[in-house]
Amino acid sequence: MEDTEIESELIEESIMVSLEGGEQLHVRRLHNGKHSKTPVLMLHGLLEDGTVFYSRLKRGLAYCVADSGYDVYIPDLRGKGRSWPHVSEILNYRIIDAVTQDIPAIIEAINQHCGKSPKFWVGHGWGGVLLSSFLARYPDYRSETVGLVYFGTRRVARANNLKRRVFVDGLWGWLAGVVSQVKGSIPGSLLKMGTADEFRTMRSENLNWAQGGAWIDPSDQFDYGAALSEGLEYPPSLYLASKSDFGYGAPNDVAAFMREVGNHNGRLIILDKDGSSLHDYSHTTMLTHPDAVNDHFPHVLSWMDEMNCLKREATHLTNIPPASSGVESP
Repeated sequence: MEDTEIESELIEESIMVSLEGGEQLHVRRLHNGKHSKTPVLMLHGLLEDGTVFYSRLKRGLAYCVADSGYDVYIPDLRGKGRSWPHVSEILNYRIIDAVTQDIPAIIEAINQHCGKSPKFWVGHGWGGVLLSSFLARYPDYRSETVGLVYFGTRRVARANNLKRRVFVDGLWGWLAGVVSQVKGSIPGSLLKMGTADEFRTMRSENLNWAQGGAWIDPSDQFDYGAALSEGLEYPPSLYLASKSDFGYGAPNDVAAFMREVGNHNGRLIILDKDGSSLHDYSHTTMLTHPDAVNDHFPHVLSWMDEMNCLKREATHLTNIPPASSGVESP
C-alpha cells in the first residue's frame, strides 16, 4: 500500500512492508523520480522513529540527501512511528528480530521499488549498531555497499563522566527498567528520553552491550564481532560524533566502535563549537538542528559523492579487458 504526495520537485511516498507475523513496517521514501541516483537507507535508533531524519517542515538529512538526487528510504522499525501495531501491543522485540526480520524485509522492499539494494546506509545511534550487526550476519551485502554513515553510534558506553552515569546508568539503566516493569514498555516522551516508546526487551539487550557485554546476540549466540573479523572487508564509513554528546555517543566511544568493526576506510568527524562547527550539538540535534544543513550535512554529501566516484572507478578498472600481448597465432 502506498500513499504518494508531490511537493515541489521531490516525490514523497509512504510504503507499508508486511512481516511474516502480520506486523506492518512504515517506510518513507523521498526521491525526484526517474532522475534519482543511488538508493540510501536511513535507520533510526532507540526511543525514536524515522522522523529523526525528516520533519513536516521539509527539513532534515533525508530531504538534504534526496535533494542531491539520491533515492532515500527511511523506515520506522517495528512498533515505531507509523508502523503497526504500536510498541505497547507487541510482547517482544529483540536484536535478532530487527537484524534477521525487519532489516531484510526493508531491503527487499527497496529492491522492489528501485531495482537494487541500498548502496549507502545511514544509522543514528543504535540504528548504526543494528546495521553493522546485519552486515556481520549477512556478509554478502558488504561488497554491494558503497559506504556507511554513522551519527553518534557507539556500542559500548565507556565514557566515565556524569552525563554517562545519569543518562545510561541512571535513566536508561534504572528508571527505564522500573517503569517498563509497570507499563510493559518505556514511554520515551513521558520520561523525556526520546520521541517514541521503546521495547523492554530491546532496552535490556542494548543495556547489556552498552555496559560492556560482548558483541554476541543474546538469542542465538551469533558472534557479530567475530563475523566482522572474517571474510569480506568492511565498507568505507564516515562517523560523526559531537563533543558535547557524552551521554549517548561520546566521541571516544564512537571511535572505539569504529575500531571494533575492523580494518576499513573509516573517517571520524567531531562536531565541536570551539572547532569548526556552528554549535555544540546533542545526540539528536546533530540531525534535527536547522543549521545542520549548512554545517556538517555538506560534509556527508561530499563524502558520499566521493565514495560513489571511487566505486565507479573500481568497477571500471575491474571491467577493463586484459591488454593484448600483440602476438598473433600462426
